[in-house]
Amino acid sequence: MSEKSNKKYRVKNWSEYNKNLCKRGSLTVFLTDDVIKEWKAIEPKKKVVGEKTYPDTIIECCQRIKNQFHLRLRQAQGFIGSIFSLMPALGEISVPDYSTLCRRQDGLPVEVSKRLANGENLHIGIDSTGLKVYGEGEWKVRKHGWSKHRTWMKMSICMDLDTQEILAVELTGNDEADAPVAKKILEGKTKNIESFSGDGAYDDFCFREFLGNEVNQIIPPPKNAVTHPEIENDPKMAYLKQRNDAVNTIHETSRDEWKEKSGYHKRSLNEVVMYRYKTIFGEKLSARKTKNQETEVQLNCKLLNVYCDLGMPVSYKVD
Repeated sequence: MSEKSNKKYRVKNWSEYNKNLCKRGSLTVFLTDDVIKEWKAIEPKKKVVGEKTYPDTIIECCQRIKNQFHLRLRQAQGFIGSIFSLMPALGEISVPDYSTLCRRQDGLPVEVSKRLANGENLHIGIDSTGLKVYGEGEWKVRKHGWSKHRTWMKMSICMDLDTQEILAVELTGNDEADAPVAKKILEGKTKNIESFSGDGAYDDFCFREFLGNEVNQIIPPPKNAVTHPEIENDPKMAYLKQRNDAVNTIHETSRDEWKEKSGYHKRSLNEVVMYRYKTIFGEKLSARKTKNQETEVQLNCKLLNVYCDLGMPVSYKVD
């Protein structure tokens, strides 16, 4: 067994973190005073076809409660309605029906985080994972093999490696390459990014050029990578200097030493976030329409940021 696998860690703020875990199930996290005030301002009346009765904040609140407690649309309607029925002091409050929640989920504006757009100095990492839309479970695949009916979507998460906050998320088909998706996420937002960490899938010349020399590119080149000495005489190829430095360092020392020296292993926090996502919300998308699926993953990532704000474990290595 390797030395790394024998390392043990303990959480030193367990008492506080344990309380924060309990807070994750509190309805007060979602039903804040501002949301209830806005909700009470809606006058209960007969629904008019095509009329937008509920503001986006209330629809988002209902969707977040639905995702938090793993409810279907009809169950979410009944659950939220029962909450207000137990709070008679609030008076009569109208709850969006399940068809309204489904329809408004399409294109619902969800802001996962403002920090990337605000131009903060960030050390970011991007990685992707698959989310199943429909198809057989893992047991059936192991037993009888997979079939063409298994359909997946790819979720790419951009996160702050210092705070583990999710900055942006993009949902695409599983046939799209990682580098173009990352470029789409960071379009117009690279000015103040200090470093980018990603696996070998992001070793794409177009993507490296997009990042530019100002961003510290912590991306491992492939094993058969070679340097491009002509960059000194060609300013258009200057974006490959960092890649050349990585290739030379790996040839002179080793790939493991380059990863240690460059801080590449911090990228594994992306995998931790994706593990947390699948542990809490599952590996399967509940929505069927693409736009609804995009809203679903955005809401889930926003919930993970709420959990992060409530408090995260602080661990230390045990000697």
